[in-house]
Amino acid sequence: MTSQIYNEEYRQFLSRKIVAAAQRILSGEIGVIAGSRQLCGLGHQVGADDDPDFTYFVAIDSQTDHLPIGEVRQRWNPDALREKDAEVAAFEALEREKTFEICRRLIEKYDHDA
Repeated sequence: MTSQIYNEEYRQFLSRKIVAAAQRILSGEIGVIAGSRQLCGLGHQVGADDDPDFTYFVAIDSQTDHLPIGEVRQRWNPDALREKDAEVAAFEALEREKTFEICRRLIEKYDHDA
């Protein structure tokens, strides 16, 4: 259940961030894992911890927390990074369709608030 956000401007701000993150995943601008990590945090900020669409992203984050995404990659050994990149690609290919479906639902839910 989503908790009530009483500051209308802040609610709209978070809604825009949710829609933007979902759209970036759908467009391929960011990957499934990176986008999931963003949406996981945004879901918590809007109080949607029990929303199955957001709990999906919490699960993705938990399943992939050992994979280097974003700036942390700069601190990884290139050989180890190649190995992890193969794991990222396989995981994202497996989850892409369901992730896209959920992103479309989030856009539908939050676009009117944005």
